Amino acid sequence: MKHQMKRTRIQAPKTSLDKKLRHIVLIMLLPLVLWMLLSLLIIRYYEMQYTQITYNVNVSSKFNMDFKNTIDLKMYHYTVGSKQQATLPTQDVEDAIDLAASLRRTTYRKESRRTLQNILDYCDNLEKKMFMIAETKNYDSRQQQLENNIYVLTRLIQAKMIDYIYYEAGYMTTLEQKMTKDIRTVTLLAILFVCQTVIFLSYYGLRFSKSITEPISRLCCNVRLVGEGEFSVPQIDTGYAEIEQLNSGIQQMASRIDILLDNVKKEEKLQHKTQLQLLQAQINPHFLYNTLDTIVWLVESEQNEPAVTMLTNLSVFFRTILSKGNDIISLEEEIKHTRSYLDIQKIRYQDILEYDIRLPEELNTVLVPKLTLQPLAENALYHGVKEKRGKSTILIDCKRSGEEVILTVTDDGIGMQPDKLNAVRTALESSEHIGFGLLAVHERIKLYFGNAFGVSISSEYGSGTTVKVCIPQINQLSS
Repeated sequence: MKHQMKRTRIQAPKTSLDKKLRHIVLIMLLPLVLWMLLSLLIIRYYEMQYTQITYNVNVSSKFNMDFKNTIDLKMYHYTVGSKQQATLPTQDVEDAIDLAASLRRTTYRKESRRTLQNILDYCDNLEKKMFMIAETKNYDSRQQQLENNIYVLTRLIQAKMIDYIYYEAGYMTTLEQKMTKDIRTVTLLAILFVCQTVIFLSYYGLRFSKSITEPISRLCCNVRLVGEGEFSVPQIDTGYAEIEQLNSGIQQMASRIDILLDNVKKEEKLQHKTQLQLLQAQINPHFLYNTLDTIVWLVESEQNEPAVTMLTNLSVFFRTILSKGNDIISLEEEIKHTRSYLDIQKIRYQDILEYDIRLPEELNTVLVPKLTLQPLAENALYHGVKEKRGKSTILIDCKRSGEEVILTVTDDGIGMQPDKLNAVRTALESSEHIGFGLLAVHERIKLYFGNAFGVSISSEYGSGTTVKVCIPQINQLSS
């Protein structure tokens, strides 16, 4: 029986396939999520900058178009004393200051912030000049201040607002260029990321699939081996708990099947031996009754010498059968047993039976199962010699052929019809029990020596039958 040795070794902790798959997905998704977040942050940043600049430019453009004309006109009416403008338009200046201050809070470029500061300073100065005109009573002085102060300051404020728009528009162009460059960089990074992902999937994915498919293929091979009757299957090393569990289950299953089959074989051998021994026990009384009847008849006929000879041969016959309880005996003992049987039968069938036994001395110690040749000689007598009219001969010949020994039992009796010969050969191949004798010898030889050995038969009707027994040349039983 083949038993697989358990190897004692320190095994690394096994990883489940589910955990491994989650790990791979996490490795793939984490860079992707980070890249997407980075892209969104960059796009959001430029969107906010672009929106703010666009808003600042739009607001400053409206201020630039309305402020100077509005202030100049209102101050003119105020200076000439028109009823349309009875008060100073300081509220418009305050609105302009608030607008410039709000633009300054959302402006981060140095030039643009300096321009807005200039606008705030000019607006403060404009308010002061407005109050000076309000305090001046002389018409000409008021007109002169209007020309030299108010108009000049509103023109300066307008010019600075144009500068602010110019700077912001220029920064918008710079921002567009930078945004285009960054988007190209992000796109290039995305392409690199996709390429790295493809390489990673190609390498790690194939490696991962190989680490699963190879052990599973070997598991399938082990299962096929078990199905073919090979239970000493190789151990499979894997880092995954599920495959390790399958491997352990197959190993245990193979080991248990091996043990069960070994037990079944032992039970079958024991049962087979018991059946053959029972068959052997059944033939002895039958032969004994016939022989004793013959001896009684010889004694009653006052043929004492043949009766004594028959009793002597009968003693030898049963002494060999007993063989101290051994089921394997030497070829010399088997020949002696068969010879005693044929001598007994020759007294009964002296008119039709002749026999010859050829045993080289070198084969005397070859071991054979007990009752190998005697049943074959009995078959030759009852199915060949007795069925033919006239005297026939049974020849038992023992020869060595390489590492094997060939025992031949030949008779020139009636032989077999082809259909009967085919039936006997089929019975030998399929182990169909068609009666004791030939099949029993065949089964016993296979039982002791293996399926490579056994009995073969050839026959021709009217010419006779030859039975060959092939056994290994064994001179001593292994312990």
